[in-house]
Order: sequence, then structure tokens, then C-alpha cells
Amino acid sequence: MNCEHLVDSLFEEAQKIGAKCLSPTEQKKQVDINIKLWKNGFTVNDDFRTYSDGASRQFLNSIKKGELPSELQGIFDKEEVDVKVEDKKTEVCMSTKPVFQPFSGQGHRLGSATPKIVSKAKIIEVESKNTLCAVSLNNLEPITNVQIWLANGKRIVQKFNISHRISHIKDFIEKYQGPQRSPPFSLATALPFLRLLDETLTLEEAALQNTVIIQRLKKTAEPFRKLS
Repeated sequence: MNCEHLVDSLFEEAQKIGAKCLSPTEQKKQVDINIKLWKNGFTVNDDFRTYSDGASRQFLNSIKKGELPSELQGIFDKEEVDVKVEDKKTEVCMSTKPVFQPFSGQGHRLGSATPKIVSKAKIIEVESKNTLCAVSLNNLEPITNVQIWLANGKRIVQKFNISHRISHIKDFIEKYQGPQRSPPFSLATALPFLRLLDETLTLEEAALQNTVIIQRLKKTAEPFRKLS
């Protein structure tokens, strides 16, 4: 498959339906899905995929049409999802992460929104006004970065040992959010599919090294009102 033709075609088709080439300064603070198109494949939030796979072609076709691929739906209940695509077709991706297996199915358009195409964009971490709570790390054990997408759309990156449990991540979020903490919540993976996490597992047991975790608020039922 001709990589340059595929990447150029994707950018051209996306722009025809209204997508814009944005500079990093034009990017808004919102939940980001970062797609990078490399010479040897493409990555979705750093998860590598090949161009030759049928599911990969379906994924890219959805992006061309300005649709959010089905595997990315339902991850964020009502948050605005900003899909950014970067052209890196002259570079080879050296990622050692395993290829993820996405869902199949049709994509769904986000209202009138289309993916925003970013050329040569820099990776920008969202800095929070909150002071990050210190996580006790053991430098003799493997350390991994975990991206945490909060329910309010903010993204934070924190280091953990792979021996830390998912409950430690939950404790970190609660301390980070401070006294005005959110309603009860659970933690789930974002990609390749939505999966609620067992808080008793370690990051190593749950295969969460260098991954994305999202905070999902639990719906609370309104108490019965007394009849007057």
C-alpha cells in the first residue's frame, strides 16, 4: 500500500468536508484523540496499527468522512471529543507497544463536527491548576506513565510503579480533586475498548503500562420524595 498516497488522500478528503489544518496555538482544551500517520502504520494515542489491516482501513475511512470511528464512541458520555491527525508519513514509527484490536462497525458523526487535522502539531500536555499529589515511587521497580482523563475533560499524566494497584490511582484522583471532589466514580480503560477496572489488580496484572484511564461518574438515583 502506498503510504504517501493514503495519508495525502486522508487529509484531502477530510478537508473537503470542512476539517481545518490547525496550528498548535489554535487547539482548544478538550478531550483529545491523537492519530499519527507514519510511514509504516499509524498510532491512536500511541497504540500502533498497520495500514494493511482491514479494521485499520475502516478506521481511516471513518476519519475521511468526518465520522468518529465506532471504537471511540461511548468512551466519553457527553464530553466533546477532538480528533487530531498528524502527518508523519516520512518517519518510521519505532513504537514497541502491542497492536490493539479495535471494535468493528460503522462510525457515527458527532453532530456537525468533523475531525480537526493538525499538521506537525506538538504534543501538549494539559497543565492543571491543581497541584499534583505526590505518589510514592520505588525506583528499584519498573515505573510507568498513566494518562488520566477526568470526567470534566482535564487530562493529567502521573507516574506509578507497575506494582501499584488501580485503587492507588483512584486515591490519587480523589486527592487531586481535593475537597470539592466529584460524585462516586469508577475507572475504565479508554482504548482499544471500554473496560471497567478491578481496583484490586496491580497495573501490571491489568496490563495498564503506559495507557489511558478514564474517570466515569456513577449515576446516582434521586431519592424518593415523601408525598405531602
